[in-house]
Amino acid sequence: MNIVIEQEFIKKYIDKGYQERLLLELGSAKRRTKALSRFSHNVEEILNKNTIKKTVTNFSDIKENDKTVYIISWDKNDGTQTSFADAIKYCEAAYTSVVLIGKTFALIKEETEGGTPKIFYLKNHKVQ
Repeated sequence: MNIVIEQEFIKKYIDKGYQERLLLELGSAKRRTKALSRFSHNVEEILNKNTIKKTVTNFSDIKENDKTVYIISWDKNDGTQTSFADAIKYCEAAYTSVVLIGKTFALIKEETEGGTPKIFYLKNHKVQ
């Protein structure tokens, strides 16, 4: 886990009412799965609405230049960094929710349940 990346993600993209709870859950090995389940369904409830650039159903609709991204997920890839291209392949194959965090964007893919999952494309519009 890279707590700095995860804290920045929460600060930029999560609604203020959920930030403290998610920080606590992601920071605890015991509670981490609770945080991950929040990204599985009804993600829009916890997101800062001002950061949602668009909602898509296909990763080909997303164009970003970041070479590497940080992954929050349910499996061994959780807390790792990998190339953006490899992360997209991983997301396409995963049935569970996945969060990808780049320098200027984040993607949240909801859990797949018999249909096409929503992918939330997030951008922080504040000047860094």
